[in-house]
Amino acid sequence: MGSSRWAGALARETKGGLVYDAIIIGARCGGSPTAMLLARKGYRVLLVDKATFPSDTISTHYLHQISIARLQRWGLLDRVLASNCPPIFKLIFDFGSFALTGAAPAVDGIAAAYSVRRTILDKILVDAAVEAGVEFRDTFSVEGLVSENNHVAGIRGHSVGGAQVTETARIVIGADGRNSLVARAVQAPEYHTYPPSTCIYYAYWSEVPTDALEY
Repeated sequence: MGSSRWAGALARETKGGLVYDAIIIGARCGGSPTAMLLARKGYRVLLVDKATFPSDTISTHYLHQISIARLQRWGLLDRVLASNCPPIFKLIFDFGSFALTGAAPAVDGIAAAYSVRRTILDKILVDAAVEAGVEFRDTFSVEGLVSENNHVAGIRGHSVGGAQVTETARIVIGADGRNSLVARAVQAPEYHTYPPSTCIYYAYWSEVPTDALEY
């Protein structure tokens, strides 16, 4: 493989091409950190996503203190703070006739939470994965999984305008959201499922002085 970085990795060459230690489908806040941490351990990782980065996605943005502590442990917190997202020290749950106000306990000395746009956070995580040695392919659509001896052994897919390719790995990880292709393909059991009963409207405002997140 031409690099001592992968001397201890489990990836190997076969007639079908490179076999990765892990292929991760989905490069947002679940997939990129998983890929990054595996690569930092010396594993050969392929990370794919149908989107380009930075790009938005429908999701909440609030990062609790435990998430901020994790970013600090990974050496990525400074990048998040450099985006100028304001610290949040209080939570307010407004029920109309009364409101509950409080603060979550600090984690590893971190008392503030942050609300970070996914266009910022996801790009930071993807970049960190690539810096760790992950092979990243954006605009890559996974069409299906490859099975071998009743085990998932890889993926089939293509980039925009590209021919279909097959990549194999010792493990395939689905980090592709609630409509996961991986979950459907392996018929993963569902649990604690509930029908939707509410919705959320998003709006973005600048130069609003606040140190609290209000619901």
